[in-house]
Amino acid sequence: MTTARHRTALRRLLVAALSVLLLAGPAFVALSTTAAQAEGTATYDRTVGQTDCDLLGRAYTAGRGCSRTDCSAGWVPFRRTFGAEACALRSQPNGFGAVATIDVRRCKALNRRWLPEVNYCAANPDRSTTAVYGASQCLGAATVYVNLTEEEGYYDECVTPQRADELARLASAEQSTLTAEASLRSSVQCSFRPGYVFTADRCVFDPAARPVGGGVLMIGDSLTWRGSDELARIRPEFTLDGEPARPLSALQERLDYFRAGPGEPDGLIIELGASPAKSFTRRDLAKILRSLSADTDVMLVLPYYQLRSNPVVVSQPSIKVAGWMRSLAGSRKNTCVADWPAYVAAHDGILQDGVHTVHRSEGRWASWISQQWDRC
Repeated sequence: MTTARHRTALRRLLVAALSVLLLAGPAFVALSTTAAQAEGTATYDRTVGQTDCDLLGRAYTAGRGCSRTDCSAGWVPFRRTFGAEACALRSQPNGFGAVATIDVRRCKALNRRWLPEVNYCAANPDRSTTAVYGASQCLGAATVYVNLTEEEGYYDECVTPQRADELARLASAEQSTLTAEASLRSSVQCSFRPGYVFTADRCVFDPAARPVGGGVLMIGDSLTWRGSDELARIRPEFTLDGEPARPLSALQERLDYFRAGPGEPDGLIIELGASPAKSFTRRDLAKILRSLSADTDVMLVLPYYQLRSNPVVVSQPSIKVAGWMRSLAGSRKNTCVADWPAYVAAHDGILQDGVHTVHRSEGRWASWISQQWDRC
């Protein structure tokens, strides 16, 4: 029988062996080493094919799949979260990797490839050139990847070779750059810049521009991000704003951004609270809810962060936020809670690490959110 002491010794031996391999200079580098992996958690993802694995910069082994722990030669770790691993070029230590956290619909609107296995938008990690012709990160006829800044309203975009040539000519005539012209002349990018309008092949600020108003906005963290493609198919009318590790303290900023563009939401879903936000209080959340129209429907998704499974130990911050949400829902009309902790408790194995859903359950999460919204 394997004892706890034996398991601990095994983990130490595996970590020591890995350290020796790293010092020997392998053809790939380790993404991460955890006790879970030492105890046998799969270190290869068979759902990621070689094409997508190469785009992620991860090492691929025939018969095993895409490595969760190793980058290809010349690449270094960039994203380490289990089920969302990605690498970056060693020669480009500038904060850019092989992927970007961009909404699935915006990713496709930019003619970039969506990688559903890891819920990322494929990105060009090499920022040393302005554009890449025949880029594997692009879709269809838009084969030229143009580097912008990968910031909201200025994400990298794929264009056709004809459009790239046209932008290059305009850049020459205007004594500008291809990046500047691609940014100025993108109707897709312009639609995500509050106060800007696209006219005469240019994105220009218009002080007379007014928000169109309405719609359901969902502001969330990694759960929303991971399930955004599945939820978008069920609820195409939703605006999905998810970002990994987003704290409650970012709620006001994201709501203000939506107000500056589409306008005041008709409905608001808040899926936050698993990530700590020390400076954020119940009073802050109450103030944000009071800023909404009394007729705005609000759904508060109770957060859940399991620190340990046997026995179950849930993080105190997530319990505290869940308490805030319950009390505020009881004091505001048109407000309800979606009890995610209860759903998790009733569906064993839906989480992979105490907080994130396993990939195959992202659709179940999306369906549950949609059903809860109907109930509310």
